[in-house]
Amino acid sequence: MSYFDNHKLIKIIKSITKYSCPKSINFHMHSTYSDGSLTALEIYKQAIELNIDHYAITDHHSVDAYIELSKSIDSIYKDRYNFPKLWTGIEITCLLKGCLVHVLGLGFDHKSKYLLPYFDHKSAIGNELLASTVVDSIHKANGIAVLAHPARYKLPFDLLIKEASKLNFDGVETWYNYERAHNWIPSEFVCDKIFDCANSYSLLSTCGTDSHGLSLLRR
Repeated sequence: MSYFDNHKLIKIIKSITKYSCPKSINFHMHSTYSDGSLTALEIYKQAIELNIDHYAITDHHSVDAYIELSKSIDSIYKDRYNFPKLWTGIEITCLLKGCLVHVLGLGFDHKSKYLLPYFDHKSAIGNELLASTVVDSIHKANGIAVLAHPARYKLPFDLLIKEASKLNFDGVETWYNYERAHNWIPSEFVCDKIFDCANSYSLLSTCGTDSHGLSLLRR
């Protein structure tokens, strides 16, 4: 369950297509440690049942789910040849171009002092609320910074993605179900546009269900 192998994580993200989520790779979900309905252990068990290859629990301003699973299932991980790979994850609220947005941190050192201001189960304030500070903190913790669901904010996604590229974001959550369809599927038109926009700035494209309910197969 190492969180330092970010070369491997980047390689995995580069392999993501619109068909990767939700049954192979899912880098956006929530547990009861923030506003989700599933406990961390229930998420882990469901990830096994679904044969998910890679996932991250991205609770709002919390890494408690990762810490719990790290402590409780290390022995299970060692005994399994094929297991879902859990990466560190978090969702942080910040200001990007004056607009409140969410940033996903992936693959970081959850013990890093640089991310401590964001582990309080509440939004940061002052300079720590700025996207530039958030991205810098994630990078200092050896993580990857991703702009979450860019078409859900007050500003157009192309402006936000352009600004994100200036601030050294690593990627964009490109494949996302904006219509909240019962059976998760990326919104074809807008996601394709986001994919083209992210590529124009050489940004990685991730995917996630943003699950809050009782199934990792939907939001």
